[in-house]
Amino acid sequence: MYKLLGLIALAALGAFPIAWIQADCNVCQSNGASCINQTAYNLCFGGSQPNTNQTFVCTDGLVCTDEPVICFQRSETPASCGDTDSCGQCAPNYTFACTSRSTFAFCFGAITPTNVTGSCPDGYFCDASTQEICVTKATDDSIICHLN
Repeated sequence: MYKLLGLIALAALGAFPIAWIQADCNVCQSNGASCINQTAYNLCFGGSQPNTNQTFVCTDGLVCTDEPVICFQRSETPASCGDTDSCGQCAPNYTFACTSRSTFAFCFGAITPTNVTGSCPDGYFCDASTQEICVTKATDDSIICHLN
């Protein structure tokens, strides 16, 4: 009981980064869609595997969600797949790119990542806004790839 109360207190104090709340990409949701990234999705047609033969894209200003209406206002509902726009992007530091929540690829000054890759230790996540690569706490400036 005390462990549960301790975890709730830590979460309330912000000890856990918000980045970990996001859902997974490429997973069939209750609305019959499988978000590929923030704005694109495949339909599941009642199955547990997305049909990748056809990809749909939300119109401008809308994001892919797990709401009954698949595409919803970006300002009102977060994308169910999280922020994937920064995945594999070397900017702004051109040192490394986060390729998932816990993996990265070195850029060595280039605009595209190389095949030299690594992963963060348990309890850490990749943050492209830092020079440390793997961190334990998100900031307002964090650039996180929300892919597992």
